[in-house]
Amino acid sequence: MSAGKCVLVLSDLHCGSIYGMLPPNFVCSDEAPRAQNPGQQYLWRCWEYLREQVKNLPIVAVVVNGDIIDGRQQAQRGTELCLPMIEDQAAAAEATLRYMLSAIASKPRLYMVQGTEYHDQKAGREVEVVSRMLGATPYRGLGTGRYCREVLDLEMDGIVINFSHGISVGGGLYRATSPDREGVWSALAGKEGKLPRADAVVRSHAHYFVHVEHCSKHIVITPCWQLQTRYMRRNSVYRMLPDIGAVLIWVDGERKRRYGDGVQIQKILFDLPKVGTTKL
Repeated sequence: MSAGKCVLVLSDLHCGSIYGMLPPNFVCSDEAPRAQNPGQQYLWRCWEYLREQVKNLPIVAVVVNGDIIDGRQQAQRGTELCLPMIEDQAAAAEATLRYMLSAIASKPRLYMVQGTEYHDQKAGREVEVVSRMLGATPYRGLGTGRYCREVLDLEMDGIVINFSHGISVGGGLYRATSPDREGVWSALAGKEGKLPRADAVVRSHAHYFVHVEHCSKHIVITPCWQLQTRYMRRNSVYRMLPDIGAVLIWVDGERKRRYGDGVQIQKILFDLPKVGTTKL
């Protein structure tokens, strides 16, 4: 990839969900061990592989783009939680992210973005706690928070990347419609000077990877770290299959100044675990 700077983007860990991330040998606040189920074991192997792939890259920033915990899960009445206590979910998210950050040789800055209130709690309360524990970099942006907010506009060498968690989830065949529309609104807001002019727009929430590229703008929906839930199966077993993985954003300010586009997007995706059939 590019020889410029690199940003690692992670999102949607959903720690606390039986389908989300859980560190091995995790001990709950009541001192009871919580073992990984087979799906969580698979996710952790993917996490370890990602850790090996990125540890020696020139990463200058890691951005965690929301929904690091699963929350109280009101809709399912907590029936899909392996960690019903929010404090345990936050501790699992902190351990999961610390394991990744500790391996990156370049010692990048960490930026945290609030996810949905359904998962990350009101005003991103638990993300704020985890951000402080991990030593995240405070920043100014839209919304409230000391260490994390709803919107992050990250500028590097004249290139601006806009991060926010939420985006409408496409209900039809065309997953690129929502990010393409987001790119149009970004261009209009930047042109009118209402918000910083973004070279790349990053969203999450949908649990699938999409990259829409125009001549001067990239729009990305990041993959997740949660396997298919009951909610997703109820809507469509086939359509709502998640993409597992992360995104690297390579930034080259000199290339932008010379040729107009200094951003490259690299996805790192993993297959879903195999599902067996029932033989008659």
